[in-house]
Order: sequence, then C-alpha cells, then structure tokens
Amino acid sequence: MDNNKILQILDRDPYYIRLIENPTEEMLLKAVRKNGVLLKYVKNPSEYMKWEAVKSNVWAIEYIEDPSEEICLYAVDKAWNTLKFIKNPSYEVLKKAVNLKGWAVQYIKKPSEELQEMAVKKDWDAVQYINEPSQHIQILAVEKHFGAVKYIKTPSMKVKEAAVRQNAEAVLYLKELTEEEKLNFITINIDVVKYLKDINLGLVEEILKEKLSKEKLDKEYVLKFIKCEALPVNKIKFIYNYGSPEAKRILVDYKLSF
Repeated sequence: MDNNKILQILDRDPYYIRLIENPTEEMLLKAVRKNGVLLKYVKNPSEYMKWEAVKSNVWAIEYIEDPSEEICLYAVDKAWNTLKFIKNPSYEVLKKAVNLKGWAVQYIKKPSEELQEMAVKKDWDAVQYINEPSQHIQILAVEKHFGAVKYIKTPSMKVKEAAVRQNAEAVLYLKELTEEEKLNFITINIDVVKYLKDINLGLVEEILKEKLSKEKLDKEYVLKFIKCEALPVNKIKFIYNYGSPEAKRILVDYKLSF
C-alpha cells in the first residue's frame, strides 16, 4: 500500500498507526495530530512531535518521558490534573498547577509550605490532600471556609477557634468537645448555642454577663446575641441589667434601625 493511501486511512482512523510497520514521520505526525495519546506508539518522538501530540490532546503528556518544562507548563495550563502524569516536574510547573487548582497539591510529594499555602488559598478544601499541615496552613484553610476543619484530623484549639469564629456551624465538625471547649466557643461566637446540646444555661449566662459588661465590645457578637432565638433569655432585660453602656448603645441602635 502506498504512503498516500495509508495517510488517507490515518485521516479517517488514526489508530491504524498501530498496524503499520516502520511508519514514516509523516504518518506518525498524521496520527498524533488526530489524537495526541497515540504518541504512546511512537518510539523516540522528536520534540516537535511531542508538541504536536500535546496540542492535539493534552493527556499525551502521560506518554512523554522527561518532557521539557515548556511542555509541562503548557499541559498543566490546559488541565491542572495532568500534573499526576509528569515525572519530576520543576518547581515552576508545581506552582503553575497549584495556582490553577489547589487540589493539584495531591500530586506533589512532600509539598513545601509555600505550595501548601498557595493550595489552600486557591481552594480551601485542598487541605484534605495535605499530610500533617502546619497550624499556619490549617488556620489559612478554615479562615477561607469554616468547613475546612472537617478535613483536619487533629486541629489545635487555635484552629478550632478560628473555624468557630468564621461560622458557629463549625462545631458540628468537631468531635468529643469538652464542656470547657464548648463554653470557650460561646465566648467567641454566641451562635454556637444553636448547634450544641445539653448546654448549662446558667454557665452561658455567666459568660454573657462578663462578655457584655465590657466597654470594648465586638458589635457583631452583641447583635448575634440579640438575634439568637436558640437562647431562651430576654435579651433586652439582660443587656439592661448586665450590659455596659456600649452594649446598651448597640441595643438601642439595633432597635431604632427598624
């Protein structure tokens, strides 16, 4: 069969390349331009052919041994998860992939602190793919989204507090909380009472008395207290009896806003 006939067949069915003994460069190029993954049937492809393959199908990177940094950067730019097929990627390639998608960190062995930070800043839930993240990385993740705490095996108290500060619902992801921890979280975000069971109301009121009696107050905390329907307390009377002038001012401003 002459070359032109073979090229016509390859144009219709590039997988025909598997059946050709000693294919020409032109035949190989025809095949990989149709489907880049057919590069796996090419022995010792040239740099040009490698480029033609990844341009046709970025997943052809799997079949390129020792690809150049330029090809690697091109591949991860088109599909971040091609990183899993790149052996010994350069640091620039790793950064490129993680900047595109934080989840790319799962394909990096022993990622540096910088790469971990880039990952969770891009996608907070990338923390699930980091083995033993530092407290700094954990806090970055939960500050992006409180739900990140569910992916952290043994969060420190600072990490737990950061998550609860973001959203009281974070307590639902924290297991085996002590009474002391629960009360501590109440001082941070009063809304946790919505999600905690068997809370000692007397202790909660003592915390609120101390919290609301201060002149320097977090306005958001006071407003959350006023709006918290889960707390069976007359909020107006409570602030009138135990609140500082600042707490009372916040209450009055809130009432006048209606």
